[in-house]
This record gives sequence, structure tokens and C-alpha cells, in this order.
Amino acid sequence: MTQKTRRTQADKHKESLRLAKKSRGIIPYLEEEVVEYRDEVKEFRAGKVEEAPFMVFRLHQGVYGQRQPDAQMFRIKAPGGALTPEALETVGEIVKRYAPLRKGHLSTRENIQIHHMTLEDCAEAMELLGRVGLSTREACANTVRNVVAPPESGVCADELFDVMPYLAAYVRYAVRHPLTQNFPRKFKTSFTGCAEHDSVISPMNDFAFIAQTRGEERGFKVLVGGGTSIMPKLGQTLYDFVPVEDYLRVAEAVWRVYDKAETLRKNRMMARIKVLIHRIGFEAFKEMVDEELKTVGPIDPAPLMEVDEVYKEIPPSLTVNGRGEEEPTGAFLRWKESNTLSQRQEGYRLAYVTVPQGDVSAEQFFALAEVVREFTGGTARATTEQNLALRWVPEGRLSELWKALDRIGLSESHANSITDVVSCPGTDSCKLGITSSTGLGRAVRDELFASAELLEDPMVRRMHVKISGCPNGCSQHHVANLGFHGAAMKGPSGQQIPAYELFLGGSYGAGRAEETAYGERLPRAKAPAKMVPKLVRMIAEDFHKRRGPEETFNGFLERVGTGHIRELVESCAAIPPLNGASEGLYMDWEKSVAYKVERGEGECSV
Repeated sequence: MTQKTRRTQADKHKESLRLAKKSRGIIPYLEEEVVEYRDEVKEFRAGKVEEAPFMVFRLHQGVYGQRQPDAQMFRIKAPGGALTPEALETVGEIVKRYAPLRKGHLSTRENIQIHHMTLEDCAEAMELLGRVGLSTREACANTVRNVVAPPESGVCADELFDVMPYLAAYVRYAVRHPLTQNFPRKFKTSFTGCAEHDSVISPMNDFAFIAQTRGEERGFKVLVGGGTSIMPKLGQTLYDFVPVEDYLRVAEAVWRVYDKAETLRKNRMMARIKVLIHRIGFEAFKEMVDEELKTVGPIDPAPLMEVDEVYKEIPPSLTVNGRGEEEPTGAFLRWKESNTLSQRQEGYRLAYVTVPQGDVSAEQFFALAEVVREFTGGTARATTEQNLALRWVPEGRLSELWKALDRIGLSESHANSITDVVSCPGTDSCKLGITSSTGLGRAVRDELFASAELLEDPMVRRMHVKISGCPNGCSQHHVANLGFHGAAMKGPSGQQIPAYELFLGGSYGAGRAEETAYGERLPRAKAPAKMVPKLVRMIAEDFHKRRGPEETFNGFLERVGTGHIRELVESCAAIPPLNGASEGLYMDWEKSVAYKVERGEGECSV
């Protein structure tokens, strides 16, 4: 298919909306896009297409260049984190066939990323995904990215209503929409039905919908303008209540205002919607949205809301048939206490699968598909903590579930705790990476697991550690109790050393969206990468020894200040001259060569 015969974006959007009810997934699959992708790859390989326009094209198909030459990161959208057994198996097959490291990666945006793929293999993978209701369409580029929702949607005890049908309609309306193809920058959206429990960190998103009710009427509180990186901002309330029949109208009005902000296109590195709001003021921004709303006609979400049959869950029978928690072990009981919670539906529990740093092997994808079929209502949900959630598990089958997870190496306790370290890929693959955040994440976990007595403290376990390989914050380190982002230091003779800056006292998830807080960056304080695991342990030990009864880490910081933590950082910051005994300090985690900052130009802002 040549460029001349391709349908317009408006026509593709109409076709996408028409297919919404017939699609196997939330995002309709258009075979012509894979044909177009293959044609573009051939033209690019033949030197007939310049690199810049080809980059823009492939990013819209979810294919993102890595720091390694001719290696691609393949990003799969999972709206609301929903994954069927067939989807898990297909991702496992893609990993098995095309990923040299034989693993996929769960991101903090509920995506699945597969690294080190070729351009050609990405086309084969797109076809496989289309058969099981998944898509990579607009997983990258300056578009509406994957839309996140709590894994508890539909089963949460304090949920006002299930937001997944509304999320599905929003995604279907946004994907391939002519307005959303070339925003000044990427656009991240969240939905949550739990006004009292904001696990998707709504204020950190560009755009967020929080369920509200007025009597019998459903609606959303709408936030706009959140984001992290070098100018962290929390989203502000655009409207306190938007009836559900109007939420897509509000979305289009906001998209229009953002798309028309031509001044943002002059510097794509400073072009998120938070920058527009910062420059013109929130009231002026709201007035612009109000004006656009006057010209946006009715947009009925109902035809787009029906979640496809493959995502409909059928609760398993509560009858155990003689199976159950026979001779429960200590390991199982710890896992049950820390990794499961009651659903609002009596007799069922939601179980979190701790996935260390979000890495899942091909074999684990296949095994997880069978676990989902055997023990759940029919889907797994990816989470913003790089884990998975299994829903509708009968309470009497939790022991069996734990044993099944244990057989595939995924029975670790304490999901979303201090040992469940979140990290981005860092210099393993990202062009923007400064440090090996994944290597450090594993080292921090090892250091903490070696401190068994420390982990017995429930308030220590409640702490969160998040590590980003650069200031952009893909690990969401700004909201962690202990957040780190990659940096560099210099040794006595000027040699570069991998290092990290520290953020203290972030907060999210446990309460309302208004309680979200970004951590405070400890100014003029860096620690060498190789000293960070020790530093994390020392900070946790200090908190453990000096905290009050039931005192949280953030409460502890408010009471005693950060002076002592600065002293701990300084105690780890001394850099000896480079010699045989110290050379390890001059290398990054899991690397065997001297460290040097090698930061390319990322593709997020293309």
C-alpha cells in the first residue's frame, strides 16, 4: 500500500469507531496499519524514507528506538491494565520468538514493553497482538498514551462505580482521532472509581477522571496539568463534577486547547500541558476550555462503552471441592496477609503477584495464562507498581494459587512494599538513561532482604523505593518515600562516577487524590550508585530505631527533619582515588567497564 492510497486519519478514526463493538479488544485492530508499517520499513531500509519522518511514523505504531543500534523497544498498550489469558500467551510467544533476553517488562503505565526487537519482527508481533485484542497503536509519540485504571476496578469495596466502560469509550474515541496525532507532547490519562483510594496517582497525570456521584447521577471530577520530570506539578481541579454523558466533550475541549498551543511546539522538551498551564495561569486555561466546550457538540459515550466479551469476567464457583488451605505454611500466610485483599463480593479476594521490577520471562507469561484461567474470573490486571493483580480468586483456593505462583517463581510476599522496588530500564536500553537503574534496583532488594530483622517492622515495610535512570521519572520516583534519579559525580582526578540524587517524603495511593505529594529533593546531595543500597538500609534502620509508635516514615521526617539523612548521604559520598581497590565504585551496577555518561536524544518528544 503506497502513501497515495492510504486513507486519511479522519477516515481511519471513523473506521476505528465503527469497529469498536466488533473488536476483540478495547482498541480496534486495523490490518491496513500493519501493511503500511511493513511498507514503510522496506522503504526506510532501501534509503527511500528519511529517518526523521520514519521515526514519527513508527512511534505511532508503538515502536521506540533504543540506545543500541537497530534495536527497538516494542510497547504494548493494555488499557486499564486488562490482560486475558490469550493476551498473556501471545505476549509470551512474542517474547519467545523475538526478544533476545526472553523477557517482557511491565511498566508503570500498565504497558508491556519488549526490548531488543528488530523493525521487521515488530510487524509480525503486531499481527499476533491484533488476534487477541491488544494493540501498540499510539503507545508512543505525542498522542494519548495508555490509559490507566486501578486493578481493583469493579471489585473495590469503596468504589462509587466501575470506570472500565468509561475508560474503554475514552480510549476508543481518542485512538486514531485526528486531534490526538500530533500534540505538542505526550498526553497521559487516568481513571479511578475510588474517590477515597487513589492507586493510579491521579494528580500526576496530564488528565484524570475521578468518579463522583450526585444522588443517582454519575460523573467525574476532572483534574488537569499533572506531571513530573524537571518541573513536577500536581494536577488541578478543572471541574468538580462532569456528568458521564459529557466527559468525552470535556476531553475533546481539553485536547483542542492543547493542540492549538503552537508556542509549545518550539521546544518539545518543555511542552507538556502542565507547561501551558504554568505559563498562562490555570484560570486562563480553564476559560479556554470553557470556550471550546461551547463549540463541541454532544458525544454519546454509550456506543463505545461496552467492554468486549473477552474482558468480561465470570466469577469461579466458591465451592472448593475438597481442595483448600491444607497445612498452610508460614510463607503462604505471609503472602496471604500482604498480597491479598477482600473484594466487595463476598467470598472472593484480589491477589497481587509481585513481579520483581516488572520483568516476566516467556515461560512465566505462559504459566500466568494458565493461572488466570484456573483461579480468576478471566483477566489479570497490570498495575502502576509493575505488578499483576488476579481478581475473583475464591478464598478457599488461595493456598493453591500461591503454590502455583511459587512453582513459577512469583510467590514473593509484600507487594507494593519497601522490597518491591520500582525501576525504569535506565541505561539497559533507554537513550535518555544516565545510570543502570535496574541494576541498582536489584542491589537494593538484595540489601534489604539481607536485613531480615529490619523487615519485621511493619512501618518499614510500608515504605516505597522508586529508582529512575534519569530525571524524567519513568519509575515515578517523585512520589516515593525514598526516590532516586540518576546523575553523575566526579572522582578526585575528574573521572565520572554513576550517582543518584535523593527525593524524600513522597506520598500516594493510600488516600484521596488530594493527599498525593511529591517528595522533597535533598539539595546538593548525591551518593555514588554503588553506595545507594547501603544508604537505603541506613535510612530504614534510622527510621526503625527512632520512630514513634505507628509513626510513618513521612511523619518521622516531619518530626525530626532531614538533617540526619543528609549526614547519612554525606557519609556515603566520599570518593577515593581510582585504584584496584576502588575501581568498582567507578563502574555502574552490573557493568564491567568504567562509567561514562552516554546520553542520546530520546524519542519521547519527537
